Amino acid sequence: METVIVKIDGISCMGCVNTLTRVLSALPGVEGAVVDKDQAQATITFDPAQVQLARFKSAIEDAGYDVAA
Repeated sequence: METVIVKIDGISCMGCVNTLTRVLSALPGVEGAVVDKDQAQATITFDPAQVQLARFKSAIEDAGYDVAA
């Protein structure tokens, strides 16, 4: 398992946190996703053999948020 921190723009409420947590956790190979509104980031634990980092970016953008640079 690996862990990555992804900075996310547009997290403004707990609804955003819940949405992003649900979307990221549903991806195959994701063991856990913790979204922090105050830090504007998601900490994702995943199996790199099942999911790639690019998939996280796509899932976040599909949910209506932006991945910060």
